[in-house]
Amino acid sequence: MIYDAEVRNFTPTLKIFKFHIFILLLFLFQSVLLSQQLILQSPPPKPNTNIQTINISDCAFFSLNDFARALGLRTYNNPETGKIVIFFPGKTVKVTVHSTFVMFDNRMTQMSQRAILVNRDDIFVPLYSFMDLLKQSILPDLQYYLADGEYKYKLSESSAAPAISRETFSTTDRGFISDIQFAERGNGLTMKISTNKAFKNSDFSSFFRGDEWFYLTILGATCDSAMLSCLNPAPLVAVLEAIPIGNSVQIALKLKRKYEKASVYYDERTGKILVALNLPLNSATLKKIEEVKNTWIMDTIVIDAGHGGKDPGAPGSWGYKHEKDIVLDIALRLGRLLERRKDIKVVYTRKTDEFIPLWKRTRIANDVSGKLFISLHINALPKSKRGSAEGIELYLQNPTIRTQESIEVARLENEVIQMETGEDKAKYKDYDNPSHILANLVFNTYLHDSEKFAEILSRHISNEVPQKNRGVKQANLFVLVGASMPNLLCELGYNDNRADAKKLSDPVHRQKIALALYKSIIEFKEYCDKSVAQNK
Repeated sequence: MIYDAEVRNFTPTLKIFKFHIFILLLFLFQSVLLSQQLILQSPPPKPNTNIQTINISDCAFFSLNDFARALGLRTYNNPETGKIVIFFPGKTVKVTVHSTFVMFDNRMTQMSQRAILVNRDDIFVPLYSFMDLLKQSILPDLQYYLADGEYKYKLSESSAAPAISRETFSTTDRGFISDIQFAERGNGLTMKISTNKAFKNSDFSSFFRGDEWFYLTILGATCDSAMLSCLNPAPLVAVLEAIPIGNSVQIALKLKRKYEKASVYYDERTGKILVALNLPLNSATLKKIEEVKNTWIMDTIVIDAGHGGKDPGAPGSWGYKHEKDIVLDIALRLGRLLERRKDIKVVYTRKTDEFIPLWKRTRIANDVSGKLFISLHINALPKSKRGSAEGIELYLQNPTIRTQESIEVARLENEVIQMETGEDKAKYKDYDNPSHILANLVFNTYLHDSEKFAEILSRHISNEVPQKNRGVKQANLFVLVGASMPNLLCELGYNDNRADAKKLSDPVHRQKIALALYKSIIEFKEYCDKSVAQNK
């Protein structure tokens, strides 16, 4: 036989012994009741106000901010010191996080438990002892009660003694935190938090308060507060507190040393939440880091005018220019714009009509510690398709790509190898192998920044160059292999398309292309330099 009843609607119709067992079991379960609501009867609260409460083991806590709002009282919060001041008519109450002491004006009293910090700026205090102090000192007519709004209880009768089971309606998807392991490292402290649920990194929020306290909030989690708070942390941790709050868990650590930075992420491989607290670095280490970071300042731009000398590239038709002459002119125009700036060094793979092997172009860029490599080209299609395509295309290096279009572009740009010496040709062994270690290493290392630059340049082309923008694509281009920096190959039109060829032979149009390249480089430089500055 089963009896169901809300706790606050329980009536004496059950037998007396069942009632006593019910009360006993309810007492045993009181340490896990959460999210009750504090109801003020006197003084009357403002309408539509709620006072959040939480239970930690056998002690109920409530929000001082909610309490002050309910009574229309002014407050002052100091996040740095962890203090809150509540201004009653003619009196003040001051509470400090992690302290049991309360100041009523200039008189100090003590609560049964320490105040706790919740969600960065909300201080919770032990309900009954604080209310008793408040009633003695300021509000003699204070009356209140607790209402449970989240749980209902089921009373079951079987051959065994009756038992109470708790049914929750909002915790089914929460991850249960079962353990926290600490390890001290040479550069700080690590935590491994065991849970039965996968989390997103956006579920974590952390901050330091002063030099002693670190707080981590995990959204969508729950825990056994008493069990976790009894764990033995590392020697560098004085206090560990784990507090379920609504649909999250807040972990607070009182630290014996000052830590500078914290990082939190979910490790899918181990199924644990990993936390790293980093100690401040000494001056020698900071100096070395500063030197390394400065090497990433975008200060050297390498401009590669494709083809040259005995290699005309895409030949000119209708009396228009060859590819090698068009791209050299645009390269020099771009260089002159960049050279006006004192914070940029410009390096050319060629400034005259000369033949440069493909491998040597990236060697030049690497030897000068280039920070961006831009290779300028003009496209063309095979005879059977000539004139059918027009516009500008941007190519990222990808040694694994195998589309028909990418193969054709790579064939066109890579066939210059046939004009090189036997010694030069030997350097390209396995360059077209998708498993080529060097090609894949460079591709993976600089892909993100190369994509960012391509995105910026594509936008400026659309806005400032009166040519069709065919977008950003990928191909296995030997001229980009081995460039130890972000890199991009720009096909600035089709020399076999009469409309494109006419535009590319016009110096005014070529200046527009150079200006779009210049603006893109400056925007990319600002993006990169800002990233370096933010990590200093």
